Amino acid sequence: MTFRPTDIELIREVLQDSNAHAFQTLMKRYTSHVYNAVLRLLKDEDNAQEVTQMAFIQAYRQLDSWRGENFGAWVTIIANHIALRLLEKEKRRHTESLDENTDPPDETYDELKEQRLQSLEAAVAQLPEADRQIIRWHYYENIPLQTIAQRIGQTENNIKVRIFRIREKLKKKIENEYTNDR
Repeated sequence: MTFRPTDIELIREVLQDSNAHAFQTLMKRYTSHVYNAVLRLLKDEDNAQEVTQMAFIQAYRQLDSWRGENFGAWVTIIANHIALRLLEKEKRRHTESLDENTDPPDETYDELKEQRLQSLEAAVAQLPEADRQIIRWHYYENIPLQTIAQRIGQTENNIKVRIFRIREKLKKKIENEYTNDR
């Protein structure tokens, strides 16, 4: 009969003796469980492997905050949080652009599209500085809404409303420009 140390014993070894072998044992025990949980969320093997590694690194760094609960469940929760942040990041990359009516890019030059783009840029340039900065952060720099909210001391919902209102203002300005030109 072989001796199989408990998670608690292994974690004590890591914390008290900086025993890397003990942490490797924990990783061997739970890597497949964590990986499978993350794979169900991400549906991408490469990302699931990367998130699993990141979760164990984060768990190692935060091991002193572990409260004695099931280590496998704890590291899986860490992995799930990392995976969800990754999914959010991917979702933000695919959010709709400022012009909701974007067509797939084609190789032909479209003068009307170019005029609309110039009108949009001119309208953005005429916005108050605070609104212009929000648009710049959100659409040009892809900064998350939560980060923008923290930067200017507002809630994420306030930022969503402001972006909606700014977009509506831009649409009206551009529509008025086209109706006045005709």
